[in-house]
Amino acid sequence: MSERPQAGARGQGILSKVDAAWAWLDGFLGRWLPVELNPLAQSGRAINFCLLVAVASGVLMFIWYSPSVQFAYPSLKDIEGRTLGGVVRGVHRYSSDMMMLLLFVHAFRMFVAGKFFGERWLAWVSGIGLMALVWFIGWTGYWLVWDQPAQQVAAESMRFLDALPIFGEPLGRSFLADALVPSLLFFVVFFLHMLLPLGIAIGLVVHLLRLSRVKLLPQWPLGLSLTIGLIVAAIVYPAPLDSAAAMAEKAEAFTVDAWYMAPLALSLRLQSAGLWGAIGGAIGLGALVPLLFGKRRKKESYQAVVEESRCHSCSQCSQDCPYDAITLIPRTDGKNFPSVAWVDPARCVGCGVCNGSCDSAGVGLQWFSTLSEEKRILNTVALARESGGGDWIAFVAGEVDGGIAQYRKQIWEERLAGYEVFVVPTASWVRSSLVEQLLKRGSKGVLVLRDGRAESASRDGGQWVEDRLEQRRSPEFRPKRAGEGGRSKVLDYTSGDTERVVGAAAAFRGGSESAAGRRRPSFFAGALALIVLMLGILAAAVGPSHLRVTNPASPEPEFVFSFKAFGAYEEVEALSEEEQEKLPIHMRGRSAAKPKRGDVLVTLSLDGEDLGQRRFAAKGVSSDGPAMGQWRLPVAPGQRQVRVEVTRGGEEPLLAWEGTFSARERHVSVLTYEKGEGFVFHAKEDDYEKNDG
Repeated sequence: MSERPQAGARGQGILSKVDAAWAWLDGFLGRWLPVELNPLAQSGRAINFCLLVAVASGVLMFIWYSPSVQFAYPSLKDIEGRTLGGVVRGVHRYSSDMMMLLLFVHAFRMFVAGKFFGERWLAWVSGIGLMALVWFIGWTGYWLVWDQPAQQVAAESMRFLDALPIFGEPLGRSFLADALVPSLLFFVVFFLHMLLPLGIAIGLVVHLLRLSRVKLLPQWPLGLSLTIGLIVAAIVYPAPLDSAAAMAEKAEAFTVDAWYMAPLALSLRLQSAGLWGAIGGAIGLGALVPLLFGKRRKKESYQAVVEESRCHSCSQCSQDCPYDAITLIPRTDGKNFPSVAWVDPARCVGCGVCNGSCDSAGVGLQWFSTLSEEKRILNTVALARESGGGDWIAFVAGEVDGGIAQYRKQIWEERLAGYEVFVVPTASWVRSSLVEQLLKRGSKGVLVLRDGRAESASRDGGQWVEDRLEQRRSPEFRPKRAGEGGRSKVLDYTSGDTERVVGAAAAFRGGSESAAGRRRPSFFAGALALIVLMLGILAAAVGPSHLRVTNPASPEPEFVFSFKAFGAYEEVEALSEEEQEKLPIHMRGRSAAKPKRGDVLVTLSLDGEDLGQRRFAAKGVSSDGPAMGQWRLPVAPGQRQVRVEVTRGGEEPLLAWEGTFSARERHVSVLTYEKGEGFVFHAKEDDYEKNDG
């Protein structure tokens, strides 16, 4: 064996230990629950299924939901609780929550398994993008409920966008009072919520681009279990609905879904910087993981290579590769074969599956050379036979220990007592011809231990070794070449089920044909385990979506004046004769300067006390647009008298409003001014009284 390739990730040892802990959990659950029914082991497929449930239940919601700012909340209020519509809404919400939970599980598993660096960077980065997209779709979904949490989502979203210097008019002005909320914007959010799931489909194509034989959905028993679990959760624990949104009210507390609304915790305390920090920081750090934790390695030090002179153009390696990294290209060496295998360096992860696919040893890992390693193995067995050993051979896939670098030789020799133990990169590295030679030379049996996890490093490549030995796949095992009496067996290994695997290996060596490669739990044990696991997953998904949090906003009453007014045009200074001479002939005699509007002054007094004056500059590149702004003022509870004056300069008349309003705790009294509408106080008629001003 040549020098082993260096670790591809920083902290590989720690990651391997955590990955081993996950493997132990998979094996522990596998004692009672088949791996195809374990949503934690099938996280990627379970996510896709939850997405389908969310889309289907969302479409069904059209039966009851009215997508308008006026009728959205009443339409949901009518189906609140354990009604049919309420259950459908609960399934829609909880499937989205479970999707986020499983996304985090899937991302964490891929991270500790080291599936984020090198050739897998695209899958990782696109996965982070998909997580962000799913989160944003959920964020817009909570807007559409239009209750108190939706009010916070809408207000913080506008504050988030207003931090960008791209809007001429602050969007937050439209969310100061109910009458100001634009119906069109609500419909735009609804349209995004409906359209963006198509972006998930596009993202999945990119995410899975470098994989072959992708299975998007779980087997129907797991899909049915997820559906039943979501329906039961929606019945037992109906989706919450807070009081209706009231933009001028500051709710004392409201219900949040932590899976989607966690950024609110920062945004409500740190304003727009908090939301930008939470979203940008999470996405940025996630996308930079390949750079932060990945190491640069020479591709030839770990990837598969093709020896063209040995390639017979059979295409089996291309069919078996789990990462779609091998293709056939036209041949140029003059041999009597139409094509030759070619390894794409942008896709190959060095799993070693292709080694067992090639009967002529034309492709394989350079650092774990087929011919030299097989020769070493055969020589070692021959020496063992001279001393009375070598009857039983075991190949252990290095990926069960997190890679050959982490292989625990002494532990495996103790577990597989009586065997000559050899480590290989992956189970399907073992060629049928090697097994034939071992049996022909006198070994009684060959045991292959493969990674039994659904998301192993070699993906589905581990199944090929069993198919070859069972003569179901080329290059198949040829019993005539192996001689009589020899046997072979493939066992699935997960660290949580070590005792069973060790026992099965001992039984195989003892001559028992009942040693199964994968033990099937009984129906009742599997059903009970599935129910318990599903309850735990549902609790983890649904629990954080019912958090009751206190509004950090101050309960004291506030008065807000928001305006949009045009200042008077300022006189343009005439150009001097020298400046006129510098202009083109057709521009002389007139000013080349663009007209500019002056500042707008706002004066505010409360209960007869002058609070001063604020100056607001005209907007626009040339300062020729309206001045816009807000004056937010905490006030004491009770009847308050306020006077607002807007001075626009020049010969423009003074704009003034004076009135008395009732200041209440957790209430914002809003006064607005716009040209064409004049002053408007947004409150109930008995909350204020306008005086002549």
